[in-house]
Amino acid sequence: MSESAQNNFLGVEKVGKLMKMFAIPCVLSLIIQSLYNLVDQIYIGHCDTLGAAGNAATGIVYPLTVIALGIGLWIGDGCAACLSLNQGQGNTKGAAKSVGTALFYGTAASIVLMIICFCLKDKILVAIGAQGVILDMSSEYANFIIGGFLFFTLACVLNPIVRADGSPKFAMLAMAIGAIINIALDPLFIFGFKMGMTGAALATFLGQLITFVLHVAYLFKTKTFKLKLKDLIPSKAIASILKFGISSLLTQLAIVIISIVNNILLFKFSASSGYDTAITQGVITLAFKVFGIVVSVAIGIASGAQPVIGYNYGAKKYDRVKKALLYMMIATVVVGAIATLIFEACPQVFLYIFGNGGEGVDPVVYKEFTFLTFRIYLGFILFTCVIKNLAIFFQAIGSPIKATLITMTRDVIVLVPLSIIMVNAGGISALLWSAPISDAVAFVLALGLTLNVLATISKKEKEVAQISDTAEIKEAKQGIIVTIARQHGASGREIGKLLAEKLGAPYYNKDLTLLTAQESGLSREYVRDVEDGKLQKIETLYIGLDPTDQARQAQEKVLKAIAQKGSCVIVGRAADKVLEEYKPLRLFIHAPLEYRIERIMQKYGDSKESAADFIAKSDKRRANYYQLITGEKWGDFNNYDLAVDSSIGVESAVDVILEYIKSTQKETEQVTSADFASEAVEKA
Repeated sequence: MSESAQNNFLGVEKVGKLMKMFAIPCVLSLIIQSLYNLVDQIYIGHCDTLGAAGNAATGIVYPLTVIALGIGLWIGDGCAACLSLNQGQGNTKGAAKSVGTALFYGTAASIVLMIICFCLKDKILVAIGAQGVILDMSSEYANFIIGGFLFFTLACVLNPIVRADGSPKFAMLAMAIGAIINIALDPLFIFGFKMGMTGAALATFLGQLITFVLHVAYLFKTKTFKLKLKDLIPSKAIASILKFGISSLLTQLAIVIISIVNNILLFKFSASSGYDTAITQGVITLAFKVFGIVVSVAIGIASGAQPVIGYNYGAKKYDRVKKALLYMMIATVVVGAIATLIFEACPQVFLYIFGNGGEGVDPVVYKEFTFLTFRIYLGFILFTCVIKNLAIFFQAIGSPIKATLITMTRDVIVLVPLSIIMVNAGGISALLWSAPISDAVAFVLALGLTLNVLATISKKEKEVAQISDTAEIKEAKQGIIVTIARQHGASGREIGKLLAEKLGAPYYNKDLTLLTAQESGLSREYVRDVEDGKLQKIETLYIGLDPTDQARQAQEKVLKAIAQKGSCVIVGRAADKVLEEYKPLRLFIHAPLEYRIERIMQKYGDSKESAADFIAKSDKRRANYYQLITGEKWGDFNNYDLAVDSSIGVESAVDVILEYIKSTQKETEQVTSADFASEAVEKA
């Protein structure tokens, strides 16, 4: 194994050590983020004039906050992915442009959201399920919360960008400082200045403002890009940003849907079930926030495992994938089991944390419903934690559809309609059972999909164990380096092979894949998929851990090592740009489409339609890969020294190339001789 492969610690370091290294900051970051949504509930719950009604009011406003969060993460996570792609290409200008575009659209979106929410505030709150004193309190609380959407959303945009820039600790610290300020100011404003709901909202607003300021300050000391004012002019990069970040938005929208449906159902059915709406909405809000804390820990564990699993799955080191999954599940089960034990055996602890409901609330009924909610509604939180973790596992191995299916099954497909059915059938008490039933259904689905994937992994593990091919860089004489880009079906490989024979130089094509695999420590299959353009950058929590980037970097190193040996012929891999410093002869082999279709039909027995379709897809992948590596257009004749129409025949095409090489060498010799003669005359 090469030195670079040995240095790839994700593939060689102990899995347990890697899990601790990545999981701990992930867990802390997510807990800190969750505290923003929980701290207000603690102080409001202990304020006699606010109590359960105040907590219910924060639950009413909560969906609006999550929408702002979803927009921020949609743009921020998408931009972080684009940033990582630009980093891989060394495109610092593109990176800065992506960040500037994200900031522009994040600002615009948050301002639009603020205007809508302020103009329709009370109508929205009533539609969500607020009435009477809860409406008054939620309206008061919403003023500063909505007013802070600009700072909150932009902080959410910038946080993943800071992480992708290689500063995860700063990203976590910025969030932590804001949360600490919120915690410190809540009691001062609520109890000291007696500002009630306004005080709680103001404390949150100031915490978010400080977090935003810290993130903006970071933009003046970035590592991989330099942001300029002109970068804030929006660009077409927004299309990629929105595409890469859409999963983050969908996740948050699921939370919005659940929260809104719960609030509406609790408002409609609380009285008929014998409960005060303030009690049901207030307690469910608390349960939802506690649920978020526990799940954040589980997701943090899985997020820490994600780069380990993703890297080793790409490297086909399946034993390490299974070990990381095992450690992730063990840690998650422990967290879920402890939480379940507390909810079932000690629900009274939440009365100490959040108070007994405040003035105007029957403490006995409040206690009864609190116990019932935590024991039933959160009764299968262990299953929830496993579901969320397995969703991240599927993301790590490149199966986003399975990940989305698992999450949506639990949060939307089953939970929402089941909540409506249960509450209509048996009131609020029956509604509480919708969550554990949804957990059980989604858990069975997730477990089935996981067992299927593990069976496939075991099969692949055996296949990889049987492969022992090796390749090496060949010795070569000094001379011309030829790179060949070619349209599919244009005989590029045949021309390259014959040309190499005529030149007496090594020929590289498929063996480049194996050389790259050996250099990177990744599997041959993974490298081939990267070369074919089948794999795109998947954003991770830390910079430089994507095996896709690693494959490209390893291939660049291999190509340069080949060029250093001397004369050679290299097919594909954007070698003309990678080896630009070696001044290669850059060829582009092309042919009329009908000619290429005919060749594919003869060679593989395809129909005319399937041959044309395959050619189109193959050329598109090559163009995408070339653009990704070089930033330039594949097939543009201006990017090559010689374009040859191969429909004249393989041997004739090679003769044309050889004649071109002779003519260029002759011109070089003449120029050199002329320069030498001129220099001699000057000396004389």
